[in-house]
Amino acid sequence: MPPKERVPWGRWRLVWFQAVRVGGLRRWTGGVYLLLAAVLFLARDVPYGAGAMPAGVPAAAPAVLGLDQRKPVYAVPVDGRLVGFAVNVDWGDEYVPGMLAVLAERGVQVTFFPTGRWAARRPDLIQAMVAGGHELGNHGDRHDHPTALGDDQLAELIRRGQERLETIAGVRTSLFAPPYGEVDPRIARVAAETGHWTIMWTVDTVDWRRPPPETIVQRVLSRVQPGAIVLMHPTEPTLAALPIILDRLLADGWRVIPVGRLLAAARTPTH
Repeated sequence: MPPKERVPWGRWRLVWFQAVRVGGLRRWTGGVYLLLAAVLFLARDVPYGAGAMPAGVPAAAPAVLGLDQRKPVYAVPVDGRLVGFAVNVDWGDEYVPGMLAVLAERGVQVTFFPTGRWAARRPDLIQAMVAGGHELGNHGDRHDHPTALGDDQLAELIRRGQERLETIAGVRTSLFAPPYGEVDPRIARVAAETGHWTIMWTVDTVDWRRPPPETIVQRVLSRVQPGAIVLMHPTEPTLAALPIILDRLLADGWRVIPVGRLLAAARTPTH
């Protein structure tokens, strides 16, 4: 419940005076009722402005209806057939150009989450992602285990990855995909303190195990739902499965969008 606004003493004094003026034993009860009615009116909840942010969250953090930046995001409550694709990148250079071509042919943009070290090694592919209208997220500067890092080390991992991407592409990230998918309340809190949402997934293609392309297709199409986040990596079977997945989704009325745009489409909770 939002904090209540303090009522100036002058207003309380005026209300009491009006109640006392009623006077007389026979009219005393009416005065009390008048006073109580005034109390209820003056003490009603007065919410702060709509732009207020929760304590501990940077003012620059983007606000999202119905979600808390200090908690991991596995899916987004949306209206309509919207699904976000998240592509984590720390290897697989040889498959990224092909994925970009498949996406461009269909006019689809997604979110790529490169590590800082990969971005430094392949700035050409980072720039190609941005040129294609894709969103850049943050996968940390290195592919370290977040659970093994202290708060300061984790914050540095995130900030360093952000700085590298900003230097290469002029983009400041606000989404963080933890390496190895390691997440807990502490990791999400530290990410929020650096101005990032912690992005997980609804559908895991498990493509890093290099299953047959048809397995990846089945995993996505059987589990997709409004507001889902689909996780993938640049692998050979992923590249083969991607056009099939996109063609099926688009033909069925789905819109595949970047995760940041999915967050922006979040609807107000109904409870």
